[in-house]
Amino acid sequence: MDRELTQTETKEFIASNGLDIDLLEERDETLEGWRLKWEGLAKGFMNFLQDRFANIEHRLKRIEDERHGHQKD
Repeated sequence: MDRELTQTETKEFIASNGLDIDLLEERDETLEGWRLKWEGLAKGFMNFLQDRFANIEHRLKRIEDERHGHQKD
């Protein structure tokens, strides 16, 4: 039976296995909120990397073009 656990079931599992250490009660955010926050951070980091690689590629192309331009003279 494939189904998603509810937040209550997840909290009960964590507590029954001694993994809670009172951390769940200190937070108002849901597990879904945490997932969305981390997903947003991961997307932002991937966008940052894509921008950096595009910038590097652009600079390398410019350097190549300058070298080829100087060789033609």
